[in-house]
Amino acid sequence: MCRFSLFALALLTAAPAMAVNFSEKDTLVNTRYRETDAEKAARIFEEQQTELPPLPDTAQGNWLEVYVGEDYGKTALILTDSIRVMPSPDSSIRYVLNVRSSQGYDNLTAEGLFCAKSSFQFGGDKRSSYKIFGFGDTANKRWIQPRNNEWKLIGSALGRNDRLHGAIYEALCSDGAPADVATVIDRLQQRAGRYAPSMIRSDK
Repeated sequence: MCRFSLFALALLTAAPAMAVNFSEKDTLVNTRYRETDAEKAARIFEEQQTELPPLPDTAQGNWLEVYVGEDYGKTALILTDSIRVMPSPDSSIRYVLNVRSSQGYDNLTAEGLFCAKSSFQFGGDKRSSYKIFGFGDTANKRWIQPRNNEWKLIGSALGRNDRLHGAIYEALCSDGAPADVATVIDRLQQRAGRYAPSMIRSDK
């Protein structure tokens, strides 16, 4: 009995010391973690204003056909010479897209695509989205600014309602944002090109 009492007394004496030494770092979730300034800066998006490229000649230049589906009914082409990867904190991909109708009419747009930094979204993080910066007026050789020039979210509904941008998004953003133009072109060729080696590759 005396031995049990001494053991109980030892536990009572040690309890305050254990409480003093307890740290939230010992928990499964570190509630004291504070994001660094560099980590915060990496998540910030700020659109960079830049001049649109000259309206391209649809009969010349390096146009890459984007495969959408056998039943798409149009021909989608990206001008590889127009591709740019904007510097941080923008980091979006800019390009000129031509959606040619089955009758042969060209519909040019100057666009931007933003790949979200992570699938886990913090409060103010920008989600994956695209934006049209200009519509091509081929008759007058100029760009026309759209009335609604907001970034449009790319979500599950986009794949059903906008198959073209869904295909571009899957090709470019599946493994995170590409760091340079060469990677953008390579991903388009490998994943979205009309005669791509594989439509599901994700190792490039």
